[in-house]
Amino acid sequence: MIFGLSSPTYSGVSPSDNPLMWLFERCVEYGFKALEASLPLNGTDTPSEVEQKATDLGITYVGYWSEDFVTPEGDGAGLLDRGRSALDVAAECGCSTVVSFGNGGKHNRFTDDPPLATQLDRVVNHLAPVAEAAAERNLRIGLLPHLDYRGHEMLSVAQRIDHPALRMAFDTTNPFPVCEEPVEAARAVLPHAIAVAIKDVQIHPYRSNDITIWGTPIGEGSVDYDAIFELMRSDLPEPDTTTACVKLRLPPDSTDHDAWMKQSLAYLSSHETFQSLV
Repeated sequence: MIFGLSSPTYSGVSPSDNPLMWLFERCVEYGFKALEASLPLNGTDTPSEVEQKATDLGITYVGYWSEDFVTPEGDGAGLLDRGRSALDVAAECGCSTVVSFGNGGKHNRFTDDPPLATQLDRVVNHLAPVAEAAAERNLRIGLLPHLDYRGHEMLSVAQRIDHPALRMAFDTTNPFPVCEEPVEAARAVLPHAIAVAIKDVQIHPYRSNDITIWGTPIGEGSVDYDAIFELMRSDLPEPDTTTACVKLRLPPDSTDHDAWMKQSLAYLSSHETFQSLV
């Protein structure tokens, strides 16, 4: 696997101008060889400079692209136009993989307008042409269950589209908000995954209105990493080229990024199964 950094670790901290260049510096600081971060669709970075920097540093850049796949503006044609534009930027940045996810705040398995089955049907219809557009640019899309649907539900979308350019991505804590055990989600998604985000959270259950989920350093939360890493070792279809990126979620206004990162890296460096992967 290619061990890397996921940009939400520095949400609210990374600069608005040239954030990718700043994140590349963080990769160098901690020895990462991959970076997951949003594509520079609004001109925040220059794609050709991103490609050159990643090449110079030997870093694999995986772009994020998010859209409303259920009720996209302009319907399927509008989504395809925006998808083509995003994929063009990804290609200019030197990406080979784009991690893509929907608008979970608008549509998810707990909303009923439209019902869940109709939501998934629409995602299939809207994403199929985007997968073909990715193939035309020698790109692959990793479809990420992102606080909206369960792993097997998003996997069913990819399987129905059945295009070699559409694969899966996995985040170790995204199953929790959709009432899914991460190990079960991993069993469904990892055999099809080309990108993994390593994140941890602590679940604090109490009464139904008082359940909280707070980010923690890796290894300090509720994720069963012994099981997850074993599944990564046994089930990832292309382990040598799959990215595994640390994604930390610090409390609001926290400045403990370095301490959390060092604690997380210490845990990962001591985990025999994870070390066998990287």
